Amino acid sequence: MTLSKRGGKRPGSGRKKGTPNKVTVDLKNKAGEYTAEAIQVFVDIMRDQEAPAATRIQAADKLLDRSHGRPSIHVDATLNDKMTPELMARLKTEMIDRMAASRERQRQVLLERGLLDAE
Repeated sequence: MTLSKRGGKRPGSGRKKGTPNKVTVDLKNKAGEYTAEAIQVFVDIMRDQEAPAATRIQAADKLLDRSHGRPSIHVDATLNDKMTPELMARLKTEMIDRMAASRERQRQVLLERGLLDAE
């Protein structure tokens, strides 16, 4: 009885590293045609004095990301305490409080913009 060579992982099979995916190459090429126009949209929004500040900041941030790259983020976390039921309860309470505060801030923004009726 001979063993079949079919199925399973075989050394050397599959697409080689660095070989572009044929499906995404066409999409990237097509999207690349609009790069200058997309950047101009960011510039226009950033310079629009009547646009909300948050929108202008986002547009400026996108431009900076594309020109200088995204900043790297380094996180150094150490856990000194064990996860106790008390710690879990405290974290749960803090998260619930933060979420409630966030919802209230969002409600205030919607009220200020006239998108929500005061109740």
